Amino acid sequence: MIWMAELKATGPRMAIVKALYKEKYPISIAALQKKLPDISNTSIYRTLESLVEHDSVRRLNTGAIHPSYEISFGRRHHHHIICTECGDMEDIESVPVKNCPAQRAKDRIIDESKKFKIIYSHSLEFFGLCKKCA
Repeated sequence: MIWMAELKATGPRMAIVKALYKEKYPISIAALQKKLPDISNTSIYRTLESLVEHDSVRRLNTGAIHPSYEISFGRRHHHHIICTECGDMEDIESVPVKNCPAQRAKDRIIDESKKFKIIYSHSLEFFGLCKKCA
């Protein structure tokens, strides 16, 4: 496992990163709390926010009330397809970041923006029905 030099490798932080590494798809804070009952809710929230700020974890809107999180370092650029009925999810990893339509559009988006100057990252999720639910 890779570790970021900017962040101290504390016990709770390492446990959260290991738990995220084991997940195939993004996980909610509530689900993460169930997997790590010995770590306080406050520590989980703060650690996730710190990891998001250091681009080690991605915060995603999966259509649920609360965001979900996934490891971003060491992973290829990808998007998700999410079933709006059962919540099942699939990664779409076939698009390299340089060919991603959203990534290619960022210069045009910045040119058209009246308030923003820089885009650091993007998230793109597709919502629909899986084969079981359709």
